[in-house]
Amino acid sequence: MLPPDPERQVQFLFDVQRLISDGSFVATYKYALLLALADLAVERADDTTESLPLDTLDLAEKFVDLYWRQVLPWVPARPGATRRLSQATGQTAAILDRVARAHEHFQGSLPRLRRDEAAWKRLLHDVARTIEVMPLWKLQTVGSDRLSFLYPNLGKGNRIELPGEAVYCLRRFRDLIGDIAETAWVRFVRRLPRNQALLGEGPDLREFLFGSDRSALDVVRDLLREVEGNRCFYCAGRIGGEPVVDHFVPWSRYPLDLGHNFVLADARCNGGKLDRLASFEHLDRWCTRNAQGPWTAALEAHTLPHDARRTKQVAGWAYSQAERGGATVWQEGRDGLVKLDPRWRDVLRP
Repeated sequence: MLPPDPERQVQFLFDVQRLISDGSFVATYKYALLLALADLAVERADDTTESLPLDTLDLAEKFVDLYWRQVLPWVPARPGATRRLSQATGQTAAILDRVARAHEHFQGSLPRLRRDEAAWKRLLHDVARTIEVMPLWKLQTVGSDRLSFLYPNLGKGNRIELPGEAVYCLRRFRDLIGDIAETAWVRFVRRLPRNQALLGEGPDLREFLFGSDRSALDVVRDLLREVEGNRCFYCAGRIGGEPVVDHFVPWSRYPLDLGHNFVLADARCNGGKLDRLASFEHLDRWCTRNAQGPWTAALEAHTLPHDARRTKQVAGWAYSQAERGGATVWQEGRDGLVKLDPRWRDVLRP
């Protein structure tokens, strides 16, 4: 498939902005759906994909991932009442209630929930039914207009098919679409009357809703030290102080808290890499590490979330975005930036 021409790409962004600014929102479901579509385009397609079929179960899994940390109680900076933030103008959002019950039953462990096949399927089917009724056929309705730029707006059913042009644009502008949707989501939650008294001057709301679960990284840190030794993944030097768990594909580029995306780094290399992609030499070793057995076996033994295929797919998207934008990548030190080696395609080829 040939990429859509620049005018069509700009029009796609205008249409996304119209959904956000002019659409009717009674809950945060539409924001979640837009983010889910963008992420599934990254994880299951490439820039030549003709079309991407999805069903509500695919979307439900993304909804659970998005809302899993959001059902935790909001803890104000000042002592006071704590409770879950409201995410709907009327009655409580059904999907959040279902996710909250699962979160409580499995003590906040999404991997434990996934291992319980019956409970996991039951939750996904419950969430999928709500998606079919609520946001799926309403996302592209703006006033009296029924748009169809994301997928044919049939009005019913549990399956959709993203045309190639939508897939390309969702991938190409995933960062921008994610920022638009998350910003609107935060604004919606903050404006709800039931939340205003609770929020006050507390932690950063955006970080609470969409940030990485930093406490879970302690387990990963110990496991990396056990399996790979107390050495920095990037410079191979022994780590003298406290090691840092680094997202190889930076969190700021794509929120991927899966085991294969983690490496151990010392403070110097972590401070130099920051939110940059790593050079080909690091990428090649990372792919080799993930293709071998020990790290995967350790993740499975400790029931930590992992998905090598999905992680590799996201990395391929991130590096293609960097190449398209002419970005440099980090190799070493504070200013050790180099041009991206085109061999990245060879190691990230599906």
